[in-house]
Parts: sequence; structure tokens; C-alpha cells
Amino acid sequence: MKKILIIIVLTFLSTNLAAEWTKMGEREEQGESGGYTVYADLETLVQIKDEAKMWTLIDFQVEQEETGARFLSKKVRRKYDCQGKHVRVLAYKLYSWGMGRGELVRAYSQPQKWEQVQPGSMEEQEWKIACGQ
Repeated sequence: MKKILIIIVLTFLSTNLAAEWTKMGEREEQGESGGYTVYADLETLVQIKDEAKMWTLIDFQVEQEETGARFLSKKVRRKYDCQGKHVRVLAYKLYSWGMGRGELVRAYSQPQKWEQVQPGSMEEQEWKIACGQ
């Protein structure tokens, strides 16, 4: 039983520590929501034809709440349409601590609808990196 627990803990630690986060940008916001910094894990970037997929990390300055879950960071896997300049969320994970650490509060893996990438947005920066623009 102890061996299984050790394997689980080591797997969890290696998964979180394996990511090499590259800072993409930050937003300073006033009020309760506070600001945040966005990072990309370029090692997860996969480009196939006119599409790309990549994991990003949003590290919040202030604890966030989403449908009852409290968290300080959010890992998001997105799919990017490089021709049409669209993006959609494929999955996300909410963590109790910053930089994707701490307790996994919630995980969701239902692909969302495509959305137009807005000029000047953080998603546009992600899209440019993912699509090599």
C-alpha cells in the first residue's frame, strides 16, 4: 500500500514539475478579481496542418471563485484555428495554489465552442505563439 501511495505522489510531482512555463504576458486589474500572469508550456505545442494545441497556465494574484470552487491558478488546453483565427477550450484544471500547484480543485475536459480571437487579447498572444504568427 505504501508503494502505491509513493508512486501516486511521485507521478503527481513529476507531472507538475515537468512543465516548462514561458511567460506570455500579464494583466493588472483593479478590484476583487486582481491581476494575472499567463504562461505557455511550449513543449506541449502540437501543430497539425492549420490547427495547433497547447497548454497554458493562468496564475492569479487574488483567489478566484468559479461555481463554488476557489483557486489561484488554472491550466487550460486550447485548440487554435490558425487560418480562421479562432480558439476553443478543450480542457482545464483548477488548482488551489499558484503556478498549477496544490490541490486539484476541479478538472473539466469537455471541448467548448469556437470563439473568434479578439485583437489585443491574451488569447491573441497565445494564438500567435501556437500558430507561429
